[in-house]
Amino acid sequence: MPIIQQLIQPNVEQPAQHSNDKQWSLKQVQFSAAMQLYESRSIYKNINKLVAWLNVSLQVGLLVILLQLDLNFLWHIVVLVAAFVLADFVNGFVHLYMDHNDHYASLVGPFIASFHLHHDIPRYEDKPIWRIYIDESGSKIWLLVFLIIWLSLFLLGILPTVFFGLGVYFAIWSSIAEISHYLCHNSDSKSVRFFQSCWILLPKKHHMRHHRLDNVNYAFLNGMTDPLINWIAAYFYHGYQKTTDQHTALYIKARQAKGLTTR
Repeated sequence: MPIIQQLIQPNVEQPAQHSNDKQWSLKQVQFSAAMQLYESRSIYKNINKLVAWLNVSLQVGLLVILLQLDLNFLWHIVVLVAAFVLADFVNGFVHLYMDHNDHYASLVGPFIASFHLHHDIPRYEDKPIWRIYIDESGSKIWLLVFLIIWLSLFLLGILPTVFFGLGVYFAIWSSIAEISHYLCHNSDSKSVRFFQSCWILLPKKHHMRHHRLDNVNYAFLNGMTDPLINWIAAYFYHGYQKTTDQHTALYIKARQAKGLTTR
């Protein structure tokens, strides 16, 4: 019997004292099952790799097209800055939604479960920056859908050049956001600290509030749109520390029983 099943079997057989406890116990079982699927079936990691390369390839291809269009330098700067703000907000909003997403038994459940482990990883595996850009783009299935739609609208002649450029730069900033988040966790270099102090990269002190507190500071390009996202979070959600953060407990316990880390 797999070790996760050994750990959860007693919890399944014993009735919970409160309805919320019962719901969390079920979610813990579903989370563990979803992670077993993610780790035992290569299709999930292969999908991540495919999405990563499609995202990056489309970004490069669309940028090449954009640079050949009649858009002057000033407009490039305008859409570049606007896309930066938009990417910080949208990626933060997706982060907000995903942190509260507990549909582990759904078709995409293994991806959702894998995402939730990021709160249990204070430092990520050291990789070259270009690898972070590519690899972390693999979790952005929503971005691939956006890029396909954006390219289709452009080919149909529906998108003005300015809006096309906005979408292209938005997609690139969205992947760069993963680098900003990675450096926030992994780097203490003076150059990174300088850019963080200028709010060009995500400041570590600002982002650590997301891990230490509950339901705040979801943006991770530079965090400038967090005041708006925090308002949305407070209005629509009750936080994740007593819900989805608890769903990882059985999986982590099973890993520890094998002498393994979270990842």
